[in-house]
Amino acid sequence: MATIDTRSLIDLLIANNGYYPQEPDDIGTPDPRVIKIVEYTNAYGKVTWGIVYEIENPVMQMRYEIETEYVRNPRVIWSAK
Repeated sequence: MATIDTRSLIDLLIANNGYYPQEPDDIGTPDPRVIKIVEYTNAYGKVTWGIVYEIENPVMQMRYEIETEYVRNPRVIWSAK
């Protein structure tokens, strides 16, 4: 589960089709792919983005799309094809 408040990271994920960029010298297991990004207003009135990973179960994949006191006005701004 990840909540991001930096638009530049969201833009990077979208530009890389849901993948975190890997440095040439990175070894090991890459980060799981992001399959959905939901923009919403958090409880403090700040625009925030929730990112959903492909490895999450289907119920958890919907958590940012359900309006609560912590997630207001959610909308999917990107999803993997």
